[in-house]
Amino acid sequence: MPELLPLLRSRYLEIAKDLLAPFLEVLRVGRDTFGGDLDKLTILLVVAMRTAEHKDIVTVDVEGVLNGDVEVFPSLSTNVRSIADSTGIPKETVRRKVAALVEDGWIRRQDHQLSLAPHASRNLTALREELLQLALRNQQTVTALRSSQELRPPQDR
Repeated sequence: MPELLPLLRSRYLEIAKDLLAPFLEVLRVGRDTFGGDLDKLTILLVVAMRTAEHKDIVTVDVEGVLNGDVEVFPSLSTNVRSIADSTGIPKETVRRKVAALVEDGWIRRQDHQLSLAPHASRNLTALREELLQLALRNQQTVTALRSSQELRPPQDR
C-alpha cells in the first residue's frame, strides 16, 4: 500500500474540489453562526479544543448536552493570552470577543480561565453536522483515491 500523504500530494488537483467543497461549507456555516465574525469562531474553536482534549469529555452524554441536562463540561481551561498567542489574533481583540462570547453564554469564565459552555454545543449543531460531513467526504475521497491507486498497474504508480 502506498504511503498516503505522497499519494494525496501527487493527485491533489484531482481531488481538490472534493476536499475544498466540504471545508468551504464548514467555514460558511461557522461564519454564519457568528454573524460573519471569523475571529469569534476561531476563538470559540480554541476553547472547544481545550474541552475536547480533556480525558473525561468522552463520558459526557451528547443527548444530555443537547437537551440542556449538562450544565458544565469537563475542560482543560485556557485564557485570553494563550488564545491570542495560539491564533495570532491581537490580545485586545481576543479580550473583547471573549467578553462578548461569555455574555452570550458560549464561553464560561472562572477567574481568568475560560472553558466551553454546553450552551455553545447546542448552538453549534449545524456546524458540528458540517464537520461530520467534512470527515465523511474526506474519508470517501481518500478511500476512492486509494482504491484507484491500487487498481493502477505498477508502472503507472
